[in-house]
Amino acid sequence: MPEFSKVGIDSKRTTAASVAIVGLVVYLALIHLKSILMPLAIAVLLYFIIKPPEQYIYRKIGNRLFSYATVILTFIITMYFISIFLYDNLSQFIDEVPEITAAFEEKRAKYADSNLYGLEAIFSDADLIAGIASPSNIETFVLAILGSLGGFFATLITVLIFLLFIVLEEHTIAKRFSAAFPNSYDRAKKIVGESTDSITAYVVSKVTCSAGQALVMTIIISPIGFDLPGWFLFGILCFLLDFIPILGALFATIPPVIIGFVMLEPLSALLMVVLLVGNQQVFGSFVEPNLSGAKIGISPFVLLLTVMLFSQVWGIAGAIIGAPIIIIARLILDENERTRPVAMMMANDVEEE
Repeated sequence: MPEFSKVGIDSKRTTAASVAIVGLVVYLALIHLKSILMPLAIAVLLYFIIKPPEQYIYRKIGNRLFSYATVILTFIITMYFISIFLYDNLSQFIDEVPEITAAFEEKRAKYADSNLYGLEAIFSDADLIAGIASPSNIETFVLAILGSLGGFFATLITVLIFLLFIVLEEHTIAKRFSAAFPNSYDRAKKIVGESTDSITAYVVSKVTCSAGQALVMTIIISPIGFDLPGWFLFGILCFLLDFIPILGALFATIPPVIIGFVMLEPLSALLMVVLLVGNQQVFGSFVEPNLSGAKIGISPFVLLLTVMLFSQVWGIAGAIIGAPIIIIARLILDENERTRPVAMMMANDVEEE
């Protein structure tokens, strides 16, 4: 075998071994450093969310400290009032679960005695229907998510500390890097600048679309619309779960659909389903791709693996922030010529590049 062939094979083996080792180290770090890495990841995402309004206020006022303090304080106050209203709506929903359960059993018995061309056999199996769509299961599902997110927000103090240091380091790290690596400063500045612009565009567009979809869903199922129990609760879940790609928005839509078929007349329930599905399709298929741009596109397989990995090590909170993290990683890799092939392999379509 020619000498250069052996060298090529050895090089590929070395690269594969290096990738495997790095992957193992990252996985172990995600598990054992959860209390550090998860708040840091949340702080990074918050930084890119608050950066656009901070820049707007800074251009108007000219004081960096005041602009950051205003945005962060507004965020904390907003979270406080949302938490109060969410707790009140959750309590009302739990109090109404027995009433929903009674209506659910009444509907099940009604359909079991109807002629549904053979489908009535499904409704006659009380255990099967209860296992799939009972209000108690919906309550368990909601409480499980909120319980996980409770731990998620319990780290808020740590998140704010990380965010504070990120803000403080923002304008000093460039000077230090320039002094330490003067020959590489211009190139590194270009990569960081382009990556930051792309990441900010993605994070802002994702938050905007998730908030828009959640707002429309909340209006549809609120007292203004079909007046379902837990309407604000399901709106918040829609906003959070929409960060989970592919299946997140679907999971957020299923509970209000089930409750709608239990509490509403069939035609009203069907109309509500059409509106909810239409809302999901409009934001997921049209609004978000146009806001994010084609460059954000990432392989569904990569997204699925990411969600599975992060949900395994960080729970539902990991599933929510895992997708933004992998997309941010791809955007950073795409700005460097040496790592661009990796970003292209992660992309949804090579033509996007």
